[in-house]
Amino acid sequence: MKPASLTTHAKKRVSERCGLSETELRQLLDAGANIPIHLQKGGRYAHRLVYSHKDDDWFMVVQDGGDGGILTVMPLSYLEGRTEVTAAQKRQTRSRAMEVKKAAEAGPAAPPPEKIQSPAPPPVAMQEPPPGWRIRVRYHHDGKTHFKNLLRTPADHGNPADWSVPGPVHVWLKQRLVEEAIPFASIECIVAERKSSTECVDYLLEYLPLTPEEIETCH
Repeated sequence: MKPASLTTHAKKRVSERCGLSETELRQLLDAGANIPIHLQKGGRYAHRLVYSHKDDDWFMVVQDGGDGGILTVMPLSYLEGRTEVTAAQKRQTRSRAMEVKKAAEAGPAAPPPEKIQSPAPPPVAMQEPPPGWRIRVRYHHDGKTHFKNLLRTPADHGNPADWSVPGPVHVWLKQRLVEEAIPFASIECIVAERKSSTECVDYLLEYLPLTPEEIETCH
């Protein structure tokens, strides 16, 4: 995501509707402390959920998909009946926002004390990289809800924290969805699982490398 900047309209709406300052709002977006809720046709605009610790409430940010500029900020009540936000998405957004807040309060970490160099240890055998994540898809098709377990992601495709920006995992996911004949527009939820860790990764859909024809079928 490109660094966030506020339009004149957005600056006015932030001061009217939200307790966050412009700087605090930009920090949340630049640090990835948001959840993408809706991507408009062609990726032109994105609706992103953010949490304000000053209001103890959630807000929807409308962001330009091209230059990353913030167009406006709205309370969720403005979107009632039009855009659904789940409790899980709210929890995840709040958790990310509080991590950013704690990091800002802590300030820059002090550099570690200089260590006296010692002889390098003998080389050790290369460790196997951790396994990838198992992807589970819930989708609605032919009037029924279906669940499909996909293959594990390749280990070098990173972790869910790395997937909010375009990367090889998005190409990999599209290939698996095509192989399993899962219509893109029918997907309701995507979950990544590994051992005891489970994360909602619906934002993977935001950067699927879709053709114009495939985008058209999703709307």
